[in-house]
Amino acid sequence: MLNVHMYGPWNSPDPTPVVLAVHGVTGHGARWRGLADSEVPGARVLAPDLRGHARSTWDPPWHFEQLVDDLVEVVEHYARGSATVVGHSLGGALACRLARSRPDLVSALLLLDPAQGLDPRMCLTIAEQTVAHFDFSSVEEARQEKKSGAWAEVPDDVLDTEIAEHLAHRDTGRWEWDVSCAAVTAMWGELARPVVTPPAGIPTTVLRASRALFVTEAFALSLPDSAELVTVDSDHMVAQEVPGVVGEHLRRVLPDHAE
Repeated sequence: MLNVHMYGPWNSPDPTPVVLAVHGVTGHGARWRGLADSEVPGARVLAPDLRGHARSTWDPPWHFEQLVDDLVEVVEHYARGSATVVGHSLGGALACRLARSRPDLVSALLLLDPAQGLDPRMCLTIAEQTVAHFDFSSVEEARQEKKSGAWAEVPDDVLDTEIAEHLAHRDTGRWEWDVSCAAVTAMWGELARPVVTPPAGIPTTVLRASRALFVTEAFALSLPDSAELVTVDSDHMVAQEVPGVVGEHLRRVLPDHAE
């Protein structure tokens, strides 16, 4: 079983909707705490650390099929029914595959700048850069790595929380994000695999970041006609940069008592 962060009224006797929140490559489940607390405090949120990430097992295999199986186990164990699935980046690719393989477990999809069907050469380049620049000499170097990329417009307090939660000081004296380098490089290979779209019968909203390149035209054009594709003014870290926008779309697919 994956390590699962749980937010919301899990001890309430009243029925409340369940959200499965799935992070992206190099992420962790605790990234969803702010969104859960501020935007959907009435929902019960399951936010697992994916295999190879943070406090979950780092053991292989690190492929889509295994990660989807891990998510099935989480939903079946905690939700006791279906969940609304929010997936960011890699999490969006996994959400689509979960909906295809186990539609009975997915009531709706909210995909945040989902990444799949990416250019293999780009994935190779990113994987090689990951290996070459995996650790840091200081906390400040790690911070600047984030600020020079997709976290540039994320508020400083959110980045501070990310660093406190997810940056680990190793025995070597160096600092690393708390993920397996091997798993991360494997995941970039998975993201080059062909696109899998969500089934037409499941309500789906895709939030495409205007300043990122991960939502390919092949994916956008292959979405079912029933899916809603919305471009938002954000870089790739959509939930951290514009949580209010994400919360608005999430509340639309949850029952009224989740607000």
